[in-house]
Amino acid sequence: MISRDYAAEWDIAVERTKRFGLEVPSHEVLSTHRYLGDAQLAEFPYVVQRGLGDLDFPDVVAQCMAIHFRLVPVIRDWLKCPVLFTLGWIDDGTEKGLFKFDDNFISNKLENGHAGGTVNLHAWLTLPSMEVIDVALATTMAVLNEMPNGHGGVLAGRPDSFNGFAYKPMLVGPDFLRQTGLLMEGAIYM
Repeated sequence: MISRDYAAEWDIAVERTKRFGLEVPSHEVLSTHRYLGDAQLAEFPYVVQRGLGDLDFPDVVAQCMAIHFRLVPVIRDWLKCPVLFTLGWIDDGTEKGLFKFDDNFISNKLENGHAGGTVNLHAWLTLPSMEVIDVALATTMAVLNEMPNGHGGVLAGRPDSFNGFAYKPMLVGPDFLRQTGLLMEGAIYM
């Protein structure tokens, strides 16, 4: 069964990030506020294109963390609010989940660093309103599952309202990427 309480899991992710000695970006949770209305959602593709340029669908799959990392200042300037880079996994109702990792993985990476190559993590952006923006998941699933639809899709809004899956935030901010070597001189491993 998929459990949904993003705000509660967010609080746990913030505490987990601190417990591992990682920096949590300054922010205030404004759970009753909304940043993503119809006007913003209509403008969103143009904001992303200005920030990232044109990306092919395979680029989206291969660069989930880099794309969201690069979008933080773009979305922050556009919406005039803090935008929090978020690492986590997707609860799809299966035991394995999608991109699932745990505290042991975090500890191991912090202790041993990242030796290079791909890493099975998922990233998205979280707004102070607890709304999420994910420009990679729909395309990733469409490409990996050879689906005819979903390419270029963006998930944006209240994560507790999405059907069939749930976002599971694990770490808040990019410090994990820096501390593990996943972020090196502008390059991010996927």
